[in-house]
Amino acid sequence: MIALLLRSFANRCTRAIVTIVTIATLAAALLLVSLPALAGPNDGLPKPAVALDRATPRRAFDGFIHATRSGDYARAAHFLDLRSVPRGQQPIEGPVLAQRLGYVIDRKLNVDIETISDAPDGGAGYQALVVVGTVFVDDEPVPISVARLRFDDGVQRWIVARTTVQSIPELYKEHGARGWEGKLPRWLVEKKVLGVELWQWLALLVAGLSAWLGGWVLGTLLVGVALRVARRTRTPWDDALLGAARGPTRLMIGVAVLWFVDEPLHFSPFIEQLAHRIAFPVLVVAVAWLAMAAIGVGTEWITSRLPSDDLAELKSRGLRTQLAVMRRVTSVILVVVACAVILMQFAFVRSVGVSILASAGLVGVVFGFAAQKSLAGVIAGIQLSITQPIRIADTVVVEGEYGVIEEINLTYVVVKVWDERRLIVPIQKFLDTTFQNWTKVTPELHGPVMLAVDYAIPIEQVREELQRIVRDDARWDGRTCSLLVTDVTDRVVMLRAVVSARSAEDVWDLRCHVREKLVRFVARLEGGKYLAQMRTKPLE
Repeated sequence: MIALLLRSFANRCTRAIVTIVTIATLAAALLLVSLPALAGPNDGLPKPAVALDRATPRRAFDGFIHATRSGDYARAAHFLDLRSVPRGQQPIEGPVLAQRLGYVIDRKLNVDIETISDAPDGGAGYQALVVVGTVFVDDEPVPISVARLRFDDGVQRWIVARTTVQSIPELYKEHGARGWEGKLPRWLVEKKVLGVELWQWLALLVAGLSAWLGGWVLGTLLVGVALRVARRTRTPWDDALLGAARGPTRLMIGVAVLWFVDEPLHFSPFIEQLAHRIAFPVLVVAVAWLAMAAIGVGTEWITSRLPSDDLAELKSRGLRTQLAVMRRVTSVILVVVACAVILMQFAFVRSVGVSILASAGLVGVVFGFAAQKSLAGVIAGIQLSITQPIRIADTVVVEGEYGVIEEINLTYVVVKVWDERRLIVPIQKFLDTTFQNWTKVTPELHGPVMLAVDYAIPIEQVREELQRIVRDDARWDGRTCSLLVTDVTDRVVMLRAVVSARSAEDVWDLRCHVREKLVRFVARLEGGKYLAQMRTKPLE
């Protein structure tokens, strides 16, 4: 009986020992299998020479970018989760992966570092993964992320996530360095200015020169071919339009060339953004220039087709005035809009614009008070072109000066005085003060000629001589020729001859001619005894 009990106890102990050994063997096997998973994120790398700040997502990503841009790829590898790389290969493959990821980020990911969380927990609440940006491969988004992992020393640090590291080969295959980049001298690649390789600055300069040369050559050829075709149509306006479009066309083609060479040169986001900041204003200027040239050609073409006969002269002058003012108004509007479009590409200007809109009432009052005279001048110019108290080529007397309206601008009028001087008159003056317009209703004018003669002069003979003078002068329009006694004094009689002509210039010249002839006639009449003279009589 005792022997049976001892044998049963021995069997139970044997089974317990076998069970313990089996469990221990399985645990050891599981431990060995799980050792790679329990290893640190990049334990295979040598210890970094300097301390690395990986406490927050922003510092980790910023540290990685600074390391790659400075060419220290061994240090940059410590910012990568290399658990998918065998420990023995990490010192070799880690720097290569860091270099390639840094290259792709510099080329395809324009990240504002300030937008990344600088909190140890990744932001509001606990976050183990923060997506910094997205790069597309074959139209599929690949997130660039940083993750928080626990290292062997028990400290949690942020590094580039394992999924991002595993995507580096396909990212570099899609967006990596071109073959010709590997043939560049090392100093062009390693030397960096403002964090950008020196060769990219040189490539931007070459691209700019290529755009200028390509725009000049292609624009000249294109406009030249178009002019040859346009000359066959026998219409002058298209030739003039193409001639005026030569400059804007060159600029637009130059911008197209710059955008065309942008992709092969594989610019970084900074250089690409800089190129676009240069190209976009040039394109806006070209479009505005082309629009202004088209408006100028159109107004000149319309002006050239206006009738030039005397009956339609007043209407033609009025339309020319309206076209000139509207052309200047449109040009100012185009310039203002072009400047606004160019400035709106800068974030600072946009923020200022939003602030201005937010306080539009106060700003409007201040701006209106400061620019009231300038705005009043512009509005007066528009009002003058509509109401037309003066027109181009009108004969006026302003400030006691006789002249012809030569130019009507938005804020001033140029009056060509008879002696070739130019009188600059604020446009508001023609709306606020009185002036003489000799050709407002009709260009025909009457001109007086005053003559002081003796009481005894035979007036009928002078009247007949006046009629003979104007009949022989082509400037007389045949409407008016009269001679009247308008005044007498104690010594002379005042005669006023009135003649008419088709224009102010003709009436001025005709008056001078009549005055000269009448003076000669009176001087020769009966030996000049009818000239103005003083008589004396002795007292008896």
